[in-house]
Amino acid sequence: MSLPGTIDTTVYRGLRDVLERQPEITTVTYEPDSIVKRSLRATVAADRVRPSTGPADPTLDVEWRFRGDEQFYRIHYADPNTGFNCGYHRDADHPDLGPVHFQYQVPDASDTHHEASSFDPTIPTEILWIALEELFERRIRELLG
Repeated sequence: MSLPGTIDTTVYRGLRDVLERQPEITTVTYEPDSIVKRSLRATVAADRVRPSTGPADPTLDVEWRFRGDEQFYRIHYADPNTGFNCGYHRDADHPDLGPVHFQYQVPDASDTHHEASSFDPTIPTEILWIALEELFERRIRELLG
């Protein structure tokens, strides 16, 4: 399901800058290209992620949309070595959990787990900074460690 709202391509410049400053990330590209800019895709160096899961580089997809003052986003990590994936989503998929949820699927599990989450900042770049810190410093280590 796609996110509701419209794209503000100027927001992607700041989000790209945040991704490029993250030590685990090696490259960041606009998707599908630098003209259309519907989302961002980052390549994560497999040898910089703890715990290490294999030789293939994981990816991190970032998508942001706006409808009036409301924003919707997905910050989603996927590891091709194990099939593990997780991310912070602000969408309408799980209204019982509130506006933001964290979801993950561990290797060898068929179910995707969902839990409520939140971010105090409202500025997209600040949200992404916090999400990346939580993702690489805590979530991946706890879920795969």
